[in-house]
Amino acid sequence: MKITSVLAVFLLTVTPALGQMVRQCQCSEVQGCKDKYVRSVIPCADRCQTHVRSIGASYPALRQCLVSREGKFIQTMRCVEGQNANSCARGSGGMVQKRYPETLKIAAMTEINGMLNRLGIGAQVKGLMSTGKKLFNCMRKCVDKAGGACGTRLGCGLSLPSDNILVQQAKQCAIQSGFNTFELQQICNCAVNAGVRQLAGICNRIQIV
Repeated sequence: MKITSVLAVFLLTVTPALGQMVRQCQCSEVQGCKDKYVRSVIPCADRCQTHVRSIGASYPALRQCLVSREGKFIQTMRCVEGQNANSCARGSGGMVQKRYPETLKIAAMTEINGMLNRLGIGAQVKGLMSTGKKLFNCMRKCVDKAGGACGTRLGCGLSLPSDNILVQQAKQCAIQSGFNTFELQQICNCAVNAGVRQLAGICNRIQIV
């Protein structure tokens, strides 16, 4: 959970629609920002756990469902980073287009909602998706505050592909790292056992599409 949260929050904060041009971030300053975010993710998850408890789930049990798969999350993150190795500048960088957080969030949610609807379970998990958005927004604000708004203060951006391509990269990297249909079903069942009763009866219908 820590690794994926860092990656998502980092992309949405440091490289927050296309618009004006900004200088490309130096890799050294990006690493400093990322380190601050890493240290703050777990405390922020604890602070935002009310959103998890609001659906009747045990936060410690649900967190363990994800933490036990941390190796696969790390592998996924490294895969995405590897595909965008030149996003930051190691020497004198040029200018890149400024990115805004909402567009990447919309692209990710569109992909997830599309997959759920194709599986015919979109209606059953609609409430959970709403809670997930609230949890993510809480985490993003908390991590940004804990990091001293590091990403915003840098005033730079990364050279990244479009939001839709980024989402597809993350999806393919996750699959390559072991998040296949069976693994997603296992995570779903773990979540049910942690108290997410809204998923009961649909875990065996989940598949990568």
